[in-house]
Amino acid sequence: MQVACPYCAAPNELDDQIAGRTTRCPGCGKSFIAPDELAVTGQRHTFIPFPVASVVLLHFVSCGLFTLIYLNQLHERMPRLRQNDPSATVALGLCFVPFVNLIWFLFSFHRLCIRIDEQRRFNGLEQNAPTWLALPLCCLLIASVAAAFFIQGGVYLLILIAASLLPLFAALVQNAVNGLSEREVSARLAAV
Repeated sequence: MQVACPYCAAPNELDDQIAGRTTRCPGCGKSFIAPDELAVTGQRHTFIPFPVASVVLLHFVSCGLFTLIYLNQLHERMPRLRQNDPSATVALGLCFVPFVNLIWFLFSFHRLCIRIDEQRRFNGLEQNAPTWLALPLCCLLIASVAAAFFIQGGVYLLILIAASLLPLFAALVQNAVNGLSEREVSARLAAV
């Protein structure tokens, strides 16, 4: 594939097998990450920075509804590389289907982190979306919802998780998104 160096704009002919890996420009000698499928198709993310503190504040003001809507709409701001990458409509719609939504959170939150990390890797940033927290958070949410039906204290467990782990997850996701969008802005300013 033909790729322009991000530093000197010299054209480089790269083998498709090097996509997503670090390579060196023969023109300027600087290292850069060879683009993967994202650059080949010309698709990029459309993230915009948003304060992490505002995400957490809006989570509590809306009793978690903002977080649910906001995290699922982030799917729409990234290119769909796989057939089962959800759009914002699908991601948000399945959150309101009874019983399906419990399993859907596992998929949606985990895939969101994977897709953000792909975008970060493509832009030369370390992968720091909270993939490690997505699965435990969703499992605890499922367990607490089930406990709420059978145990009186289950509702308190659900409230505790919604008041601690969910805003933490949202804050970490927003931090990863902000780093990515700031990198895009600085790259555009450097090109000008």
